Amino acid sequence: MRFYYLTLILLIVACAWGADRRKPQIDPESQEGVLLQRILQEPAPSRKLVLLEQFAGQFPKAPSIAWVNGQLLPIYLDNQQFDKALAAAESLLAADADDLDAAYGALRAIEGKKDADLAAKYAPLSWDLASRAAQTPAPAENASPDATSDWTRRTALARDAMIYAEYVLYSRAKECTDLEKKSLLVQALEARNPQSRYLSHAKDELLVAVESGGSTQDRLALAEKTLEHDPDNEDALLLVAQYDLQHERDLPRVLNYSVKVVERIQQKPQPDDLTTEAWMAKKARYAGLANWMAGVVLAQQGQWQQSERHLRAAVPNLHEVAMLAAAYYYLGYDNYALAAEHRDDNRIADSLKYSKLCAGLQSPFQGPAQKNLEVLKNQFNVE
Repeated sequence: MRFYYLTLILLIVACAWGADRRKPQIDPESQEGVLLQRILQEPAPSRKLVLLEQFAGQFPKAPSIAWVNGQLLPIYLDNQQFDKALAAAESLLAADADDLDAAYGALRAIEGKKDADLAAKYAPLSWDLASRAAQTPAPAENASPDATSDWTRRTALARDAMIYAEYVLYSRAKECTDLEKKSLLVQALEARNPQSRYLSHAKDELLVAVESGGSTQDRLALAEKTLEHDPDNEDALLLVAQYDLQHERDLPRVLNYSVKVVERIQQKPQPDDLTTEAWMAKKARYAGLANWMAGVVLAQQGQWQQSERHLRAAVPNLHEVAMLAAAYYYLGYDNYALAAEHRDDNRIADSLKYSKLCAGLQSPFQGPAQKNLEVLKNQFNVE
């Protein structure tokens, strides 16, 4: 991947600065014109850089300042002088807000600086400029060779710049430790290209960060914000549902989100960055927790049959004693209610089995399960 992007950068640089569309305006009778002639005639790169910087310092509002900044920008980038490169790019964009070469130069400087805040500003700007440039109609058949050449160069640059802008959004999001900034970068990426090759990785990494970092309230706020833009994100759905259930609030939302997670995790293809073993483990963990939450809420709502179905699906993927005990308790109660309703011997047997399993575990449900066993024995004459 690193080799690919190095190649990509070199290709873009060749396109961006291979043909200079800015021309210096030289008045040989003026101080500006004399200095511009010296710049054009200077063969030594180091001396030329000194003269260019001298011009920019002495004549910042001269008609040829755009040409000078256009010369300085690639030099600064090649020298990894990213602050100076960004200043030159910003000057060019201030003069021409549609300057794609300058926007791309700014983006390269920002990636060099590894600045997430500036990436959030310039990557979308570069992508938007590039998107418009990529859709520019080709010149007419009788257009000049220069017009055709410029259109070919700019559309090639535009296509590559869009890919690079997406990469910068992803790379800055990947390394950003601020959860809110990370989320904004991922949202900007999705807004520009929902089919971006980087989007699924960016989303997965964002939610991993949400699960492991920040306060509970920060993680909840970020998950809810994620769902505004990505309503089927199973990581965010699961996090919000867990919080709601733990705080006994909005149980209909818990049920809705849990069912969506079960559906989503079954349909989602294996991500490229996960091994088959890791993906199967994640699917089992998510399905177990989501089915468990749905089953618990449905039991509390008196939806015995649906609750029983979800809890049965959850049990093989549950490993925490507290969750297993709750699942066994509600499975015992679901089957008891269904047995009493339909006088079903199989339901009676299942109710007895799950109640015994629950009573055998140390948990808050142990005592209620033991009482339920007494009710089952007395009501249905079972042991």
